[in-house]
Amino acid sequence: MATDGTVATTAQTAGRPPDVFVTRLVVALVQAAGLYLLAEAATKPLAWPATIPTLFTPLAMVLSLIPLLALLGVGQIARRPLLIWILVATVIVAGLGYHTEARLPGARLASAGSAMGSKEAPSLIWGHIDVWLSIAGGLFIAHALVVDAVIERRWRPSYPRHFDTAWKQGVQAALTLVFVGVFWGVLYLGAGLFNLLKITFFERLIHHDWFAIPATTLAIAGAVHITDVQPALIRGARALALTLFSWLLPLLVVIVVGFLGSLPFLSLQPLWQTHFAAKLLLTASALLIFLINCCYQDGDAEQTGIAAKRWAGTVGALALLPLVALAAWALGLRVEQYGWSVQRVVAAAIVLALAAYTIGYVGAVLRAPSPRGPQWLRLLEITNHVCAHLVLILLLVLLTPVADPARLMVADQMARLRAGALPPEKLDLVALRYDGGRWGQEAVTALRTATDSRWSTQQTDILHANATTVLSREYRYEAQNALRQPQTQADLMRNIKVYPAGRALPPGFVDAYTASGHPLNTGRCGRPDSGFCNAYLVTLGPDLPEAIIVQENDYSSVLYQQDEAGAWHLTGHLGFQADCSAVRDALEKGQVTPTPHAWPDLMAGGVRLTILPPSDQCPDRQP
Repeated sequence: MATDGTVATTAQTAGRPPDVFVTRLVVALVQAAGLYLLAEAATKPLAWPATIPTLFTPLAMVLSLIPLLALLGVGQIARRPLLIWILVATVIVAGLGYHTEARLPGARLASAGSAMGSKEAPSLIWGHIDVWLSIAGGLFIAHALVVDAVIERRWRPSYPRHFDTAWKQGVQAALTLVFVGVFWGVLYLGAGLFNLLKITFFERLIHHDWFAIPATTLAIAGAVHITDVQPALIRGARALALTLFSWLLPLLVVIVVGFLGSLPFLSLQPLWQTHFAAKLLLTASALLIFLINCCYQDGDAEQTGIAAKRWAGTVGALALLPLVALAAWALGLRVEQYGWSVQRVVAAAIVLALAAYTIGYVGAVLRAPSPRGPQWLRLLEITNHVCAHLVLILLLVLLTPVADPARLMVADQMARLRAGALPPEKLDLVALRYDGGRWGQEAVTALRTATDSRWSTQQTDILHANATTVLSREYRYEAQNALRQPQTQADLMRNIKVYPAGRALPPGFVDAYTASGHPLNTGRCGRPDSGFCNAYLVTLGPDLPEAIIVQENDYSSVLYQQDEAGAWHLTGHLGFQADCSAVRDALEKGQVTPTPHAWPDLMAGGVRLTILPPSDQCPDRQP
């Protein structure tokens, strides 16, 4: 088979030195030393370079990603081209890491050394996980392209070579992750066994950075080396995985064709109303492309000889066209309605990449109309190579100021505001500040005093107040909760349903309820767009005034009572099954009977302990 010879040739072409294992060991130790120093610097009190995020983040990304290229490449290509490739990759990763921090608001950069506590220090290493994963994916693609180009000394090497290198890296990565996971599972098992004997030394040992970091990097290096010197292991695992995945292609094609075939008989409106149609369609398209490649493999006739999978690949390639077109349509509708957001910019880049794959795959089908021919989907090979470069270009422009999604989102939303297409009170200030990087911070700051002749006085005041509120909150959820508070008591009154029907909330209750902060912190009462919350007027005793139970959401209900002066106070919390219709019906009709508690409360250390009887089963759920 073609791939067998390719694997065997790789080791010869690379000129693999006898000290590959030693080189990988040294790389793992150097990586461990660097990551350990960074981890220590990020521990409170912060030390250099953790006090300078624009230096720390590039160092963390370089030390966590670049050694992986060395571990893989030292067994694939000669040292000189490998060193050149590592140097180029280091410059690129460091630059992307710098931009990752430089794009953040200035306050984040200025206060990193003084305001961050120990609880925030880990975020210096583990933060930006989305950027880290994007760069890791780009390096995976680029490494395969570079290695193959060096080995065959041409820009577009043979497709079997690409197939072998890419899938070898993928299998190595998967096996390495499994190995490291099991490795740490064994360590924790050992710690548990020693703990049975009251020996805690081993547990304390594995939690120290000076042990955990080198142990992990050495485990990774060992896994890469073992899988690299055992080509039969890689070929066997790859063949098994591809065979299993390729049989999922006919199933997915049947599902997709059934979905597409039902569209002419149904309205597309339910599809758009889901608000995640584009995401689901793009996921289906990406999975189709993956499974088609699992079926096609390196194009060898031995691998593509099963007619069912060949027909499924042909139909799946054609089905990509309507799938990607529907995804682009769904995305366009959302952009037209709400403008660009960070997520929509990223989605647009994915649509562009998948559209390129679609054009190539459909072209491959048109060039070989019959799936029985020897040229079945042969154009797929060129498409995969070109699209790999396209994906790298898209990643670079998205992770740099060229097309930073945050910058594009802020520019678009502010343009819509200035053009009058977006009312100022509808502007998503939370997204601008927390997703828009330094551009969003600057925009929200400017909006605190912004004016426009087209805005009413009320609109201007709301915009200024909301911008000030968002800027005064450190965390996103705090800003969201602050903006959810009803503007007036009348808004709150309209959002509360009072039971029994026909009753109204007594005077003074809304003031007390608003002052308690509950409308601000719960999901319904403070949000007119989230449905209604319920208020039940109940009598707790024959000589007691009416009390009010406010069911704020499915998990929280609070009790308010009046004191002797007639003022309302929060006096308790209730736990009942909000989804039990029998309970809801009884509360709505006022059919509530006060029942004395079966057990007294207990006082222990100045804390009241309440004995709760077993919950009665909802009648609706009785068998």
